[in-house]
Amino acid sequence: MYQLNKILLTLLTIGGVGFINYTVTDQLGTTRLYKDANQIRLGYCLVWSLIDYVIYLILLQWFKSFVSPNWLQITVTLLTILIAWIGTSLLAYPLHWITYKFYDWVTDHLKINKSLTTDDGDVWEKILDETQSDQTYIYLFTLDHKPISAGQIYRYSADENSNYQSVVYPFAETPLETYDELHERVMNEHYQDRHLTYEYINTKQNFVALIIQPRKSN
Repeated sequence: MYQLNKILLTLLTIGGVGFINYTVTDQLGTTRLYKDANQIRLGYCLVWSLIDYVIYLILLQWFKSFVSPNWLQITVTLLTILIAWIGTSLLAYPLHWITYKFYDWVTDHLKINKSLTTDDGDVWEKILDETQSDQTYIYLFTLDHKPISAGQIYRYSADENSNYQSVVYPFAETPLETYDELHERVMNEHYQDRHLTYEYINTKQNFVALIIQPRKSN
């Protein structure tokens, strides 16, 4: 029974803890594997599982001299899960940043096509990641330019089925500006000198978003 438990716990560590790593990085937003990405997701978990297994083996060697054999596997497995969870939480952003910097360096020096991006993320999240601040405002309209909402964006998300969600602090103004009124205002040359304007169009979910942020002063 002991040997069977040892085998089961080892297999759990090798195959299961990698999904914890993936879940943490996915929740933190450093992993964006959308659409039909199950094979990529499985490979990503496998890479993490190999790292987790090395940690598992190291802990096994450290603890075997002063932990009872009956509790050794359980102790090491629980510690591996804990280290995987905490370690991934701390390292997700730095590793993400290093990966992209390295990729950019490689593509710049080897003249590789930049369209071969390592980011499988979504344009909706990407543009809001780049623009969001306390002074960034969003105006939402249907495709036939009927106002939906407007305000300062608070939260946003997208899933693998391209379903987009947003939470905004709404403006107090009533009624909302029409699309034509807003478009005329933001296209003004003086306004353009002071603001960056992005227009996002989504034909699947039937909305248009005008995203506006002040230009950085030199």
